[in-house]
Amino acid sequence: MTLQTSRIAAAAVVVLVAPSLRAQFAEPFDSQATADITEVSDLDTTVTYVDYSNMTVGASTFSIPEAPRRIPGSAPTRGVLIQCNTQGFATGTNLLAGANNPLVFSGRYRLSFDAWINVPIPVPSGGTEQLLWGVGVDNIAPIEARHNRGAGTAGIYGWICGENGYGTEDACINDGDLELADLGDLVTGESAPFNAAFDSNPFGGPNGCAGNSWVRVDIDQDTNGTRVYFNGVEFFNEPSGVALPGHAMIGYEDPFGSISGSPDAQWGLLDNFRVSTPSGCGSLGAAVNVGTSAGGEILNGGAPPAIAAPISLRLRGGPASAPVALISGFPAPVSIPVPFGLNCTVNLDIITLDGVFPSFTNADGGAVVSLNVPNNPVFCGFTQGWHWFWLDFANPACPFVVTDGLHTTFGS
Repeated sequence: MTLQTSRIAAAAVVVLVAPSLRAQFAEPFDSQATADITEVSDLDTTVTYVDYSNMTVGASTFSIPEAPRRIPGSAPTRGVLIQCNTQGFATGTNLLAGANNPLVFSGRYRLSFDAWINVPIPVPSGGTEQLLWGVGVDNIAPIEARHNRGAGTAGIYGWICGENGYGTEDACINDGDLELADLGDLVTGESAPFNAAFDSNPFGGPNGCAGNSWVRVDIDQDTNGTRVYFNGVEFFNEPSGVALPGHAMIGYEDPFGSISGSPDAQWGLLDNFRVSTPSGCGSLGAAVNVGTSAGGEILNGGAPPAIAAPISLRLRGGPASAPVALISGFPAPVSIPVPFGLNCTVNLDIITLDGVFPSFTNADGGAVVSLNVPNNPVFCGFTQGWHWFWLDFANPACPFVVTDGLHTTFGS
């Protein structure tokens, strides 16, 4: 590996993080007055624009960290707080891209957003709530949500709940009133995506779950169907789920009529609503692991890398609550042993260091860095290599720890 920065790679990294770049539709929820959103909500549903770093819900205060994929140029920690069902009825909301006359999307596009499903600990009665997503939906009642399935819903839509509170439908995808597929974390053979996407379960369940952490949601729609990713893990790939031209939706729902026993701590946050229509590459992006890790692992934290869409690089199994860094460069075809001392050799899969992105792990040893890929066909087929890196002074002779490498290739 050389420490001299490649001009081409350095330019790529600068472009990836340039604050002026935006996707074709991007709503950061900075304020209700400026929001480019059409809200279609059931009664007994409240949508409030908040600074979630310091917010009060009922008699309780909360401080939620910044969502992972902040839209460039937007205010930090701004989003929408959604509360459902205080009267004993299943309720929810759909937020559609575009104010007054929602935008219509067709062909190849990607819906992305960040969501936080807050679940009280211990989980009370009535504690199952969920984020919603939809492509090709309409803008009239009934809203696209579980409690309306069978009542005339439209488009391709689905959900994932916070605490894995269902028997078989913790995550689901539907085509109008018809269920296409579902996953339950306790169903034999269906726990793997939950454990791959989520690092822990703070509610005592045996498998990872979406509650009480930011979830990166990506929905890819094209003539090959609909593919659904949570934190970069594919939950559904439905070739029959080809949406008709329609609206892009994010939302939140209490799917059951029972009222939460802890309503102040039962709500959802949504932020960083994007719809990108990457074109010009002619092929999908890819993320491939290379090499052997010395500790932890690097994961693609979103849908396959595409121009005009954010990418996320995820660390899993790192040190708990510690400083770490994501490093990037041109990928090498093989792991290269790099000597850092007489008895210290580190295997790297990049040959040019062109970017260092500091971060901090959570208590589970996880971290995420997200970057914005410009809507520019020049990046089609561009390949970048990545490692997570940290220092471990328990081994003073060789305190350098790196994960295996991740090679990302941008497509559309």
